[in-house]
Amino acid sequence: MTLFEAPAESRPALRVRLLIAYDGRGFHGFALQRGVDTVAGAVAGALERALGHPVEITCAGRTDTGVHAWGQVIHFDTTTPAADLDLEKLQRAVSSICGPAIVVRAAEIAAEGFDARRSARARRYRYTVLNRPVADPFLAATSWHVPDPLDRRVLDLTCDPIIGEHDFTSFCRAPKGVKDYSMVRRVVDARWTDIGDGLVRFDIEANSFCHQMVRSLVGTMVEMGRGHKTAGQMAAILRARSRAAAGDLAPPHGLCLWDVVY
Repeated sequence: MTLFEAPAESRPALRVRLLIAYDGRGFHGFALQRGVDTVAGAVAGALERALGHPVEITCAGRTDTGVHAWGQVIHFDTTTPAADLDLEKLQRAVSSICGPAIVVRAAEIAAEGFDARRSARARRYRYTVLNRPVADPFLAATSWHVPDPLDRRVLDLTCDPIIGEHDFTSFCRAPKGVKDYSMVRRVVDARWTDIGDGLVRFDIEANSFCHQMVRSLVGTMVEMGRGHKTAGQMAAILRARSRAAAGDLAPPHGLCLWDVVY
């Protein structure tokens, strides 16, 4: 039994846009993979139960294992007639099936030609660091605990060199089996913010991101904030176009896909 009338083969597809948030700790990333729990697999399964037919999901940005999202956008097509599609009921159904790890924050009929991935003009990621001597169990799931003091002035200085269009090979993992893959990305904004009580946050906006780019940037910046590298090295690391030149990856649980710009 489904929430909606069973679709007919002859009906034209209707595109639906969902805004979703999720705790990424229990999933092997967003993208559908056989044999493992993923965000896409959970959401697609819930939508199939609600609609009565399988759906194919397209997302704005594929997050890695353990990475969270507050503003992930997805779309799917359904042959359920618009008149029979109760979006509020669909939103509640998917959130009930997938929650609390995954919730649908909003649901709407997509504009003509909308594509969650291709229509996006920019993505915004947020990384949270807890910078105080003692860890906080209530923040452990969504922040990286760094007990060593970080120099905020140095963290600020690490941002300017990465703003603009650059080859981010030093900060990205190349996809396997893909030739002529470009690591050139355009960063619109990058900044560190002190939000108090030992919490510091890195926000970055770019047209798109390559694999592990934000975690690599944060890992390198934190090394500079600790005094293990200097902020003046950031431009040289970019120019090196070598992953070996940058610092270690920051852990995934501090990272969140915060927003998608259309």
